[in-house]
Amino acid sequence: MRDERKSKKTALKLLLTIAIVAIFFYYLWQQDIVGSQGKLYPTKEKMCAEFAQSYLRTIQKVEPNFNDEKWQRAVDIETELHKLCTLDLSQEAIKGYKPTALDKYRNQ
Repeated sequence: MRDERKSKKTALKLLLTIAIVAIFFYYLWQQDIVGSQGKLYPTKEKMCAEFAQSYLRTIQKVEPNFNDEKWQRAVDIETELHKLCTLDLSQEAIKGYKPTALDKYRNQ
């Protein structure tokens, strides 16, 4: 009887340990790959979206006297950062790029 309980406890501990190890490796597998050169992204679109969003999160903290007007400017700059980032790396695409979100600030 005691041997049976002992073996059940041992089996339960083993299963729990395997589950914890499996969850840990699954977590690592789900994370974006980080190499010696920095964070790698599965797609260009994901990289550009995270880059632009990171700009918005950071600018709120580092810009002095941040207000609604500066927030709108930051959103416009974030829009341009995202569009530039997703731009094809061809000379034609670069020549044809127009910063439309920032046009409203040119004549002020």
